[in-house]
Amino acid sequence: MKKRRGKIIKVGALFEKYKLRLKPPQGSVINEVIEVIEDITGITLEKTQIKYSIHTKVISLNAPSLIKQEIKLKQDEILIHLKARLGVTNTPTLIL
Repeated sequence: MKKRRGKIIKVGALFEKYKLRLKPPQGSVINEVIEVIEDITGITLEKTQIKYSIHTKVISLNAPSLIKQEIKLKQDEILIHLKARLGVTNTPTLIL
């Protein structure tokens, strides 16, 4: 008996639907950080100005020092709002 072989499918194609539907946690946290900072301080940041480390749960800002100081002054309030939006497990713990 001869075995039938199907089409050869690339491994990357098997996960294509999951790539389209699932968002990485880092991206969703950065989007929420941008929204919360804008709501509380009125400062609009770009996605390129924020980095988030998933393992250490630290947000790093690449912005001018005046903007960083304003955000650091309201850090506790920002983190409380992020905890309400993201939940306890996904919330950043520090803003640098």
